[in-house]
Amino acid sequence: MLSKVHIRPRPTYLALGIFLLLILTSLGVLVRSVPAQGIPPVFELHFLGNGSPTAINNQRTVIGTRTIAGNYQPLVSTNSEAWTVLPVPPGSMSTFPTDINDLGVIVGVSFSPQWNPTGVRWTIGTNGYALEVLPLPPGDTSAFPTGINDLGQIIGSRSSLGYVPTGTGWVFSDQAGFTRLTDFDFWIVPRDINNSGLIIGGQERLNLATGQVDVTGEGPPNYQPIASAAINSSGMMVGSSPLRSTSLNVVSVFKYLPESGWAFIAGSSRYTVAYDINDNGDIGYGELGAGLHLTGLGNFSVSSLLSPETVGNGWIITGNGAFLNNSREVATVGRNTVTGENGAVLLLPVGNVPAPTAPTDLAGVPHPATRMEPFNSVELTWVNTSPLTRGWELQRSVAGSSTWEILSLVPPGTTPQHSDTTVGVNVTYNYRVRATGLGGPSPWSNIAVATSPATPLDTTPPVVTLLEPTDGATVSGLVAVRSTATDNVEIEYQEISFWNQFTGQQVIIGSSGAGGEISFTWDTRQLTAGTYTVRAFAYDTLGNFSQNEANVNIVSETGGILRVSSLALTSIRLKTGIWVIGYARVLDAAGNAVPDATVSVTWRTPNGRWVFQTSQTNAQGIAALSVLSVPGTYRLTISDVTRKGYELDRANSQLTAKYWRLNAE
Repeated sequence: MLSKVHIRPRPTYLALGIFLLLILTSLGVLVRSVPAQGIPPVFELHFLGNGSPTAINNQRTVIGTRTIAGNYQPLVSTNSEAWTVLPVPPGSMSTFPTDINDLGVIVGVSFSPQWNPTGVRWTIGTNGYALEVLPLPPGDTSAFPTGINDLGQIIGSRSSLGYVPTGTGWVFSDQAGFTRLTDFDFWIVPRDINNSGLIIGGQERLNLATGQVDVTGEGPPNYQPIASAAINSSGMMVGSSPLRSTSLNVVSVFKYLPESGWAFIAGSSRYTVAYDINDNGDIGYGELGAGLHLTGLGNFSVSSLLSPETVGNGWIITGNGAFLNNSREVATVGRNTVTGENGAVLLLPVGNVPAPTAPTDLAGVPHPATRMEPFNSVELTWVNTSPLTRGWELQRSVAGSSTWEILSLVPPGTTPQHSDTTVGVNVTYNYRVRATGLGGPSPWSNIAVATSPATPLDTTPPVVTLLEPTDGATVSGLVAVRSTATDNVEIEYQEISFWNQFTGQQVIIGSSGAGGEISFTWDTRQLTAGTYTVRAFAYDTLGNFSQNEANVNIVSETGGILRVSSLALTSIRLKTGIWVIGYARVLDAAGNAVPDATVSVTWRTPNGRWVFQTSQTNAQGIAALSVLSVPGTYRLTISDVTRKGYELDRANSQLTAKYWRLNAE
C-alpha cells in the first residue's frame, strides 16, 4: 500500500502516462530538438527563488530544494514561475526531489528524524502535486530513489550515508514492483535510467531488456576510469574522471557516444563536475562556474550567454553547474547584484547571441624608437562600445590601396589598443577595427590614418675597442686603461670595468656618457695577485651594445719578492718521542704577510732520518710543519717558497734553524 498526502485516485496513472507519452512523441511536441547553428543562443533569466535546482524536464518543470534550519525543503517550478513547496510526509526531517520525468512525475527521498531515508513520489493533479510514500524493497528498512524515466521506472539505492545514497540498487515500477539490481550483477548505486531501460552508475551500464552489464569507464589512457553521471534517450552519457597523474589534480568532463566511446569535453582544474546531458548531446557541467557544451557550437560559460538586458539588470551566474533540457532551457544558480536576490534561476533562449556594436574613436599615433622602447610603430587606440565584445580584428592597408591585411594581436587582443611594430619607414597607413563576439563580428570602426616614423630603426651595435692594457699583459701598481667606442648614430654610455673573481663583483674603473676615447687610472695595489678580465663596454641610444675584453695579469708592485722573515722551532714531549714543530713566516718586500704560498722543507732528525714536507701559509703568512722522533738535535731547512707571480729572496731570508731537546726536559 502507498501512504498518500493530498490523496486523489490514480489507479490508471502509469498506463495513461505511457499513452500520453507515445502521443506527444509522435507529434514531436515532447522533444523540442534544437538544430545546431553557427551562433549560440542568448538567454533571458527568470528568478525562481531561494534554493538550488536538482533537475529540469522537457516541459520546463524545474525541481529543487532549499535549506531551512539545516533541513531540506522540496520545491517545484512550472513554466518559469516561482517555486512552489511540495508536500512532505508527516514527521519528515528533510525531504528533497532527485529527478523528474517528462510527464511531470517527481521522485525524491524523505528522511525521518532518525536519518532513515524513504522513497517518495509526487504526481501533478488538478489541485497541485500529490505525494505518495513509496514502498520499501522487500527485506529493507530504507530506500533512496535517484532517478525516474518516462515509463515510470524508478531506480535507487537501499541505504544512505547522511544525504548520500549508498549500498546496492533496485528498480521499481507499479506493475513489476521491486527488482534488485544485484540479480543482474550490478553492484553499485544507480545514477540514471533512460527510456530504453539503460541504467548507469560508476563505470557500469545495465540493459534491463537483456540483463547485460558492461563496463563503459575506459576513456583516455592518461585518465582514471570515467564515472558516468547522466544518460539520454539515445544512450549518450556524460561523466567525469581525474588524471592518473599524482602531481596534477585535474578533473575533466567527457561525453560518451555509443558508436565511438568517450570524448573529452572540458576540464583543467580539480573543480570540474559533470551534471546533465539532453537528447541533442548538449551537456551541462561546472568548472569554476556553470558551463555548457552545445553540440556543433562548442563550450561556453553560461555567464557569457546572458542577454545584454539580463546583464544590465544586475544578474550574474554563481552556480558551478547547470541542468538543461532538449530546448536548451537551463536551470542553475544566480545572483542579482542590484536587488540582492540569490538562488535558482531558469534561463530561456530568446534568440541567438547578437554581435557587438562597432568600436569608435580609432586613432593612430607614430612612435619613434627610444632606448627604453627600441621599436618604430604606430600606436593604435579605440573605444569598446559593447559588453558582448570578446576580442578584436584589426586591419591595415597602405594609403591609396584597397587591399586590407589582418594584423595579429598577441596576446589575443582583448584590450582596445595595439602597437603596430611591423610598419615601414615613413609609410602612411589606413587602419580599421571591429569587435568580435559569440554572435559574430561588429561593423567596422572609423578609419584612422597614420604615418610611420621617418627615421629607420637602428639595429647596429657600437664598435668597442679596449686599447690598453692588452690581452695577456702583466701589470702592477697604478695602471693606465683606455678604450674607444663609435656608433652609426650615437653612443649613450661606455665604461671600463674588471671582474674581481676573489669578491665576485664587476667593478667599474670609469665611465662616460659620450663616445670616443676614454681613459682612467686603475689602482691595482690592493688587489690580490692573479689574472683579471678587463672589459670595455658601450651601448647606443637604442640600447644596442657590444664589449671588448682582455685578460690581464696583476703582480705585486715590488716585483713579487718573497722573504722568510723568521723560522721558529718548539717541541712537545710525548710518550712515543719528541714532537718538534716549526713555524715559517713569509712576507713580501713591503713587509706584508703573503697567504697561500707553498713552503717546502727538509727535516734532519737525531736518529739520522730525512723528512720532506710542504705546507701552505695562512692569512698571516705562517706555514706550520712538524716531525716526531727521538731526543737530540733537530735541523729544519727551507728548500723553497713559491707563489705565482713571486720570487724567493734567498739572500734576505732565514732558511735554516736547529733545535736540541733531551727527553727529560
